[in-house]
Amino acid sequence: MRGGAIPLLAWGTLLLVLLLGNWVWTQDTVQVGLFAMATGIIYATAALFIALNRQAVRRGPPAPASEPEAIPAASLAAVLVGLSIACIGFGLVWAGFLIYFGAGILVLSLGRLVLELRAELRAVGTLGEPPR
Repeated sequence: MRGGAIPLLAWGTLLLVLLLGNWVWTQDTVQVGLFAMATGIIYATAALFIALNRQAVRRGPPAPASEPEAIPAASLAAVLVGLSIACIGFGLVWAGFLIYFGAGILVLSLGRLVLELRAELRAVGTLGEPPR
């Protein structure tokens, strides 16, 4: 993604400034350590993005692609994945049956998501023949 590391670098810098202020203000080892870990993780993620692709620090839109690109309008499977993960989370707190219900919905929705991705690849022509 072009420019994907720029927000992470800005966020890491903001955390670094807050870390320094917290260090001067409280001098609490636990708080400073948590801020330092968060800052380090954010900067490490930005460094990983930059190492994987140098476009991550360049601004502006990406170069136009020459091959066709499928852009889905809506995905019920993606919505169901999110709802099933939330259901599992609620089940961890309140009722065990929600964990099983959420896991079942998660399996079904991930299967549907695989079918949607295969249809998308088939529509673009990278997976077998396009539909007629």
